[in-house]
Amino acid sequence: VRLEQNAGSLLLHCMSGDHAMLIASRLKERYDITIELGLPPVQYKETISKSVVNVEGRHKKQSGGSGQFGVCLISMEPLEEGAGIEFESRIKGGVISKPFISSVEKGVREQLQSGGPLAGYPVTDVKVILTDGKMHSVDSNDFAFQSAGKQAVKQALSKTHTILLQPMEQATFVISDAEQGEVNSVVSRNDGYVTGSDSAGDGSGQIEISAILPSANIPAVSDALRAKTGGSGTFTSEFSHYQAVNDEHTVKSIVEQSPHRHE
Repeated sequence: VRLEQNAGSLLLHCMSGDHAMLIASRLKERYDITIELGLPPVQYKETISKSVVNVEGRHKKQSGGSGQFGVCLISMEPLEEGAGIEFESRIKGGVISKPFISSVEKGVREQLQSGGPLAGYPVTDVKVILTDGKMHSVDSNDFAFQSAGKQAVKQALSKTHTILLQPMEQATFVISDAEQGEVNSVVSRNDGYVTGSDSAGDGSGQIEISAILPSANIPAVSDALRAKTGGSGTFTSEFSHYQAVNDEHTVKSIVEQSPHRHE
């Protein structure tokens, strides 16, 4: 059982469909708790492949009395996998005061988290550099510069190329030597690759196979191996890293099915 922060759900992982049905039945009978059965949501992300420079974000409103005004210019560049989001200010001469620089950063981070233009998934592994801007002695405020930061990110993402990232799992299979070919075949058919194999080391004559697989394909791998081996082996997996989805048909399918897609 784990809390999935991005999905806002408590996820209960089961060993099989029958196991899930049994748990659901018991929770309903004993505690009157109804759970939704299905595959866990795959937490895709997006990133960029090329830099963009000096993109403007502007927020200006005037409706009597004090208005709202904030302008910022940002550059955005890709970072290596796993770097997350970095923000740097190169403001000189006080063209934007320090409190409003923080406002821009907040807007930038919120907009990146709200989703990219490809499928609406959070944007990661980018560096945003605040290069310039404008403020007004009366009309500038926190909200105006947060909004300017968000607008700048939207514009920057529209000017670069976005890549879809998928979570990858480090999977470990403990099976008999005779089943090694089946495991290798199932891994390959599900867009994975074997990274190593060795004796299980417990005197059982079994072997341990390590592989990397897309998180989205883990349920299919589990079902296929259970059918091929009669459930005689063991299979565990844990998150490893994010990796670009290079197959165009796969990207199209994920984008079309995304619940976060911006129309």
